[in-house]
Amino acid sequence: MTSRQGMGVGGGTPYGFDVGQSENGTVLKGLDLGVQGMRIGGQRLLIVPPELAYGSRGVQEIPPNATIELDVELLSIKQNPFGTGVKIVEG
Repeated sequence: MTSRQGMGVGGGTPYGFDVGQSENGTVLKGLDLGVQGMRIGGQRLLIVPPELAYGSRGVQEIPPNATIELDVELLSIKQNPFGTGVKIVEG
């Protein structure tokens, strides 16, 4: 499932986050690490081990200790007023 496809083929909402914010739990560590160095228009398949994803707790339909795959496309990079980059990604 991707945010581009949503639950079907109709489209979804891109997911945006502040790069480097995985330490405070707002984004998966594997996603945070995986998008570093990407350029706009770039695509990556991230295979994220449990310790960089949801670990032993799991979440909703993702079972505990699951390795997850994230299909990511970088759509844009935005700067906030304080100079920290915000990457808007699909995944």
